[in-house]
Amino acid sequence: MAQAPGGNPRGNWFRASLERMASAVFPGASARGPISLAEALPWLVPKVEPRFQYEARRLRTGRPGPEFRPLAGSFAVSLVVDLPDEELDVGAADLARWSADFDRLMQKARSNLLARGGEEGFRRMGPGRYRSTWQDSLDGSRMLLPGVLKRLGLEGDPVVVLPNRDTLLVVGDQDTLGLCWALEGALEFLDEDPRARNGCPLRLRNYQWEPFDPRAEHPVGPLLGRIRQRRLEDEYQRQKFLLDRRHGSQGRAITVAPFHLERTPEGRTSSFTIWSQSMGEAWLPEADRVCLDGGWVPWETLRRRFSDLLEPVGLFPERYRLRA
Repeated sequence: MAQAPGGNPRGNWFRASLERMASAVFPGASARGPISLAEALPWLVPKVEPRFQYEARRLRTGRPGPEFRPLAGSFAVSLVVDLPDEELDVGAADLARWSADFDRLMQKARSNLLARGGEEGFRRMGPGRYRSTWQDSLDGSRMLLPGVLKRLGLEGDPVVVLPNRDTLLVVGDQDTLGLCWALEGALEFLDEDPRARNGCPLRLRNYQWEPFDPRAEHPVGPLLGRIRQRRLEDEYQRQKFLLDRRHGSQGRAITVAPFHLERTPEGRTSSFTIWSQSMGEAWLPEADRVCLDGGWVPWETLRRRFSDLLEPVGLFPERYRLRA
């Protein structure tokens, strides 16, 4: 474990916390310009969030947001300077000013996070079922501490669910009942918690994170399908709002097509979008089906037969420009 300047990492962290709190009480003491690398290092931690959060910030402000790296599936990781009274994102300009490398700083950030506590920060909710207790907006970042997760006593490889920034659920990929508990819990968050964003599970395999994607007949398949569709519905709706506002301010006549969910006769959830000639140029979300002037076409058929007319826009989740 890398130690923060001054010796023991835990002692340094708590000591520095008191110093920062004192600065918050006496405003004159905290007046300063951009934070230096030496000031930032003891407070540097990783932050795992849905990747859409970073994309949404860019669409909302029109400026580059924090520097981030895709983690797995629909999640990404960035660096933050987590002061007691504020949280500072680390952007490309900060890295350039510090002459620092993102990946090397990430190693230090993970060490700092580990110094704040390990497996004792998880509460056992049942056999092989755990929930984080930090509630410091960095609960999801604990998935970057694989040694901690593997000491929890899980049935199989760790699977994590991060329905909001203060909740991390952990079970094993061979524990069917535990997986149902975690995914059902994620759906409850999505239904009841306004902060809930993304309940899609990730699995740690060979120390690499990947989307948890079991075989189609797995008992949690229907739950997993509902969570994925809910995530896309939420992100595409928020994306459409931001794009409509941006195009309106720019005077651009672009139709941002909607993304809708419906229940199939078999009880599953299916998605669709709509396009017609009257829309002109449209940006289509990737849905299960597309209604083209009243006729229904599966998305894969549309992409296969009209690939020359569909142009990726470069968003996340992706949309496709259709001009004719």
